[in-house]
Amino acid sequence: MKSVTATGKTVEEAVKKVVDKYSLKDDEYEVKIIEKGSKGFLGMFSKEAEVEVVFKKRYFERKLSEFLNVILEKAKGVQLVSIRSDGKTYFVSIDGPEIGKLIGKHGKTLGALQHILSIFLNRLSDVKLNVVIDAGNYRERRKRQLETIAKDAIRDVLKNKGKVILDPMFPFERRIIHEIVKKYRGVTSYSIGVEPYRRVVIEYSKTKRGVRK
Repeated sequence: MKSVTATGKTVEEAVKKVVDKYSLKDDEYEVKIIEKGSKGFLGMFSKEAEVEVVFKKRYFERKLSEFLNVILEKAKGVQLVSIRSDGKTYFVSIDGPEIGKLIGKHGKTLGALQHILSIFLNRLSDVKLNVVIDAGNYRERRKRQLETIAKDAIRDVLKNKGKVILDPMFPFERRIIHEIVKKYRGVTSYSIGVEPYRRVVIEYSKTKRGVRK
């Protein structure tokens, strides 16, 4: 997800330049030697050592943890539970007696925090990374709410052969709605607008008949 090339009189010196600059720990990187370097003959035609230092996921997990803990210090009653990564996605779990305040109305505060963490992490990486936060199992509870919202909207659309425009949602919420709509015949769904006001539209489809639950 990130690699840095450096040169030095020796391989060790080249590696140290990167380690010191990024404050890397021993288990957070691996080294690929591009050129071992040589002193040459009588001090002439010498070659510098060149290495590629590849950052491991542990580095990004640690940096994300440190950054988030600074933020949570100001949110009393909320603490970091765990951080794990799967591919290019980093899953963050937080919890505590005051978790409701951090979630905010309809998860707006939680969404803002997730956005901030994503910006921070992507500034450290050469490729796009994603951050997903779950606060006190909020996502599972929200998923059940979205299932009810989607089914109510689908019933209305099928009854009136029209369409329903839902409130703005986060990307993960819209994906849940789209997946639910796929299970029904006679309706289709799509998203409109721009973030953070993007909405799902559930619309009657004349090309499909009947309902599949």
